[in-house]
This record gives sequence, C-alpha cells and structure tokens, in this order.
Amino acid sequence: MTKSVKIRKIIFEILYEIFKRNNNFEESFKNNTKNISLNYQETSMIYNIVLNSMRNNFFIESILNKYLKEKTSYKIKILLFSAITQILYLDFKDYAVTNDTVEVAKIKKLNPGLINSLLKNIIRNRESINKREIHKSSIPIWFSKALKKLNIDSYRFFKNICQEPSLHLVFKDKKYTNSFIENCFKTTEVSIFIKNKKKILDIENFQKGEWWVQDLASMLPIYLSPEFRSKNILDMCSAPGGKAFQLLSLKNNVVLNDKSLKRINLLKKNLKRLKFDCEITNVNALNIMEDKKFDVVILDSPCSGIGTVRRNPEIFFKHKPPDFTYLVNLQLKLLNKASRLLKSGGVLTYMVCSFIFEETKLIKNKFLDSNPQFTQFKFDLNNQASFKKFVDSDGDFYCIPTKYKNYMIDGFYAVKFIKND
Repeated sequence: MTKSVKIRKIIFEILYEIFKRNNNFEESFKNNTKNISLNYQETSMIYNIVLNSMRNNFFIESILNKYLKEKTSYKIKILLFSAITQILYLDFKDYAVTNDTVEVAKIKKLNPGLINSLLKNIIRNRESINKREIHKSSIPIWFSKALKKLNIDSYRFFKNICQEPSLHLVFKDKKYTNSFIENCFKTTEVSIFIKNKKKILDIENFQKGEWWVQDLASMLPIYLSPEFRSKNILDMCSAPGGKAFQLLSLKNNVVLNDKSLKRINLLKKNLKRLKFDCEITNVNALNIMEDKKFDVVILDSPCSGIGTVRRNPEIFFKHKPPDFTYLVNLQLKLLNKASRLLKSGGVLTYMVCSFIFEETKLIKNKFLDSNPQFTQFKFDLNNQASFKKFVDSDGDFYCIPTKYKNYMIDGFYAVKFIKND
C-alpha cells in the first residue's frame, strides 16, 4: 500500500467514525493515527481533506443525488465525499485521487467499480457542476427548524459556513499590537486578523507570550465590558482560557475553574506561556462552594457549539443532532448556580458559542422570569460603531457565523445581568 493510499484510507476511517460514533474530529483523528508516523505535510493533508469534506457535505450530497443512480451504503458515500472534495473543492490531481480512492474501496470492499466510474463521470462534467447547489431536503430537519425560527436563509447560511475560518489574535496589551510586524488587519487596539495563513507556532512572538488565539466574536463581549477592571471575578468554565486571558490582562483578580483535568492542564500551559498567574480550581461548576462571593461571574457555558461550525464542521456530519434538552437544562442549572456566587450589585455574564434560540434568548428569558432579583445589563458599544451589528435591539451580544471586513467570524451570544438585592 502506497503512503498516499494509507493517508486516504485514514481520511475515510476518520470521516466514518465521526458519522457513526458521533465523535469529534480531534478524537477521531487520534483514534485513527495512533502508532502511525505522520509528518507535518501528511497531517495537514488529513486535516484539510477531512474538514473540507464535512464543510461541503451538503453540496456534495446534491451532486451525488444527480450522479449516483443507485441506492448505496453510507460507507461508499463517505468515501465519495472525500474524493469529490479533493477533485472539486481542493483541486487535487484527478488521477491521484481516483486511483487512491479506488484502492481504498478495494481494501474496504466498497464497490470499487462504481466509485471509479462515478468519479470519472464527475471529472468529465466538472465544468457543468454547480458546486454550491444545495437541496433543502439535505439539511437536517432539526437545523431547518432552528433557522426558520430565526428567519435565516439556509442557502446563504451554508454557502457562508463552508469557507475556512480566519485566524484572529488577541494581545495582552496594545503596545504588543502596535509592535506586531506580521501582515495583519487590526480589529481593535488589542486584536488583529492574520492575513497570510501560517502555523501558529511560526507567528511572531508566540513564545514570548504576547498574544493568544481567540475568535473576534468570542472576545468582543469582554472587550465591550469596560466595567470588568480591577474586580474579583470567577470564570466558572474557563478552559482553554481565551476570556480568562482577557480578564487577566485587564488587571482583575480571577479564579479559573473547569471540571476537565485535561482542559485545566492545557489552560495551565497557556497561562505559563502568557506569564499570567491566578488561582485555578478543578471541580464540576455545579459543586463550587458558595461561601465566597464575586463582583463578576463569567459563565461560558457548555453548549452545542453550532457557532463554531466552520472550525468544527462535524456538528452537521454526525448522524445525531445535539441534545438540546440536556444542554438547556444544564445551562439553566449553571446559570442559577452562578447567581448564588455573585455579590449584591455584581454582574453575571452568560455566554455560548451558539446562536440557536433555545441556548440564547430562551435561556435569558427563563432566567429572568425565575430570578426577579436580577435585571439585564445591556451591552454598550462605547463608541465602537463598527461592532454595532453585533449588539441587538435587546442589548444582547448576538451574531451568527458571518463575515467581518471580509474575515470569517464565529457565531456567539452573550448577555449580562445585574444582581439587585
């Protein structure tokens, strides 16, 4: 078996595991590459093909509906997803993709004759194929309902999210932003988009700890909260730490908590590189002791992660939808727990990397209905007019995965409450 066939076989196995077991990409990548020696180029190839196969799977489904004349197994479809992605969306060499894919089909006993003829047919007709056509029947019913509730056009949404995410950096201080020499676009006095695609480790001053990677949408709620300075703050679910780093750079006294020891270890590694020091706890947020009260509590809650679909396209590739009943129940429990950890006059911030109604507005309304001692503290743009579209008429921070100045940003939601008693 040639090296390129081995790589494409790994790609197939990762995609099938994500679909069948509802695993995340990173988990499936580790499962299928352990004890296999891969160099940087080979690893990059796997990431590129797998992630783009999932990003474009609805468009490819529409193509297969026209070219696949017989009903076939999902294993064959998944192998075709990766091959068509390479041919139509990533511009790999046709013969290399076809030959290797047929070899993988032989190894996996997945009708190599059918796969060979279908791929050759697609190559012959590539100029007439609409690579951005999508049938509404291909979109999961649960997500179609969610988009309809939010009055979002599904075609425009999927055309937008199939693009790769942009790399956004946040700096500890504006002096580091001002001295940064990489080709970039400045978003605030402490943040930038990187214009040229680079490995994170190769970007200037990574080892010096002057910046961290954080999406623009994710960093704006803290940035638009100037009241979060010199305060005692609890970050209940803090790892891997983007918002925690923002709070620490604003000279707050911050306690960081996360229930995952693995994520805590990553958080500690990032804190060391950034030269930040603070108290860290490793408990289930629902079990945090209530004897100490804070000026500010940040709840970046577990959620569906739908706002990060460009980075995590497996959300729509898995055969099971997110368990919204479980998530909403957990989010409300965590929010009520957070309310008991707050001083009178303190500010509670609820955040999710989602834009789904159930995880955003519904949570806010339910919390306010059951906690009359709290009122909403609306986001103030503080003369930041360029971010106007991200603060809605309710005063919530709200965005779907979209573009900002031609750069891709995630979907995100945040709302702040003041404790009045």
